[in-house]
Order: sequence, then C-alpha cells, then structure tokens
Amino acid sequence: MKTGIVVLGHGSQARVGEANLVLDSIAALVKDLVKEQLDLDLVEPAFMNRKSGRQGLGEAIDKVVGAGAGKVIVVPVFLTNGLHLQEDIPVELAQAREKYRGEVEIRFASHLGADRRIVEIIVDRIKEAG
Repeated sequence: MKTGIVVLGHGSQARVGEANLVLDSIAALVKDLVKEQLDLDLVEPAFMNRKSGRQGLGEAIDKVVGAGAGKVIVVPVFLTNGLHLQEDIPVELAQAREKYRGEVEIRFASHLGADRRIVEIIVDRIKEAG
C-alpha cells in the first residue's frame, strides 16, 4: 500500500506569496528524506490560510489519494497546539475520513512542539548573529 505525506502549514496571504515558498521547500526536503529513509515519494504541501491561493488540506489529501495512496499521514508544521490544530484541522480530517471511508487510512502526526532539535536550530541562529 502506498503512503502519502501531507506537510501542513499555516501559509500566508497571496499578496505575500513568497512567504509560502518556505513550506514548499520544507515539503521538498521531506520528500527527499522520506524517499531515502522510508521509500515514500508521495509528498504534498498544504496550507490552512485560505487567502494563500494554495492548495488546502482536503486538496492535498485528494492529490496523494489520486496518485495511489491507501494511507495518508498529515504532518502539521506548527510549533503550538493552537486553534487550527484543536478545531479546524480535526474538522477537515473528519471530512476527508468520511469521504474515503473504508478506502484510505488517514493519520495525523503530532505538531512540532517544544523539541530539543528546534532549540538546537535556535542556538545555531544565535551563534550566527554573533
């Protein structure tokens, strides 16, 4: 069974669309690593900000399912467990699970949270700033 990965971020309004390129870059890096380490290659970015002009969660799930995924893992690129994670995303996941009931397993990974690896990046940035 193929597994699709949806890298989910907040996104920014279309008028500052270049800000959304960061999530595209993260999704591309994820695709490279999961291909190398897990032999998975169905990876799509998704954006919660409807004003971003980019594909949302449902569209990204549809895309990986359309490419043959029988399982989808949604990975939220959020530091905190805010309203999107507590309210908006669970509603959209419930809709997708209903749409693909009995056909596709949809899982939701944990948000980034307070992880030592993030702190290490922060310390690196502090060192870079001098």
